[in-house]
Parts: sequence; structure tokens; C-alpha cells
Amino acid sequence: MNAATITQAQDKGLRHQFADLFGAVSSFSAQLFAAHGGWLAARKERAERASYAVAEREGRAELFALASNAEKHSPNLAAELRWLACR
Repeated sequence: MNAATITQAQDKGLRHQFADLFGAVSSFSAQLFAAHGGWLAARKERAERASYAVAEREGRAELFALASNAEKHSPNLAAELRWLACR
């Protein structure tokens, strides 16, 4: 007769604890983003003051600046940003 038993941990594993932690951080970030008004709030204010063409030019210039900054470490990202700026 064999008396071996299988015991299983009753508490959550480290994987579940990390999943809960990341879920809490994600929820907090989403609430903070909504409370702040989003990252586009300042850009929206600028667009309301300027005409549509000026705001569009500023957006393209911003994307081109991001592309030039990303060129060294991620050429594919830079190409994608330039493609978006040209659309």
C-alpha cells in the first residue's frame, strides 16, 4: 500500500500576486489618466486657440521630432512615426 499524498499550496502563487499587482497599477493609472484629463488635454487647448491647419502642422512636427529622437534606438519605430506624420 502506498501512503504518498499530494499536497498543493493553498495560497496564491507569485504569478497570481504579480497579476494582481499589475492589475491594481493599471487600474490606478487609468483612473489617474481620466482625472488628469488625459495627455491630449494640453494639445486640445492649443488646437482650440490655433486654426486647424496650424494644429495639424504642430502635430506633424511633433511626430517628426519623435521620429528623429527614436532613430538611434529604434529605426522601425522612427519609420512608423514618419509614416503616421505623412498621413
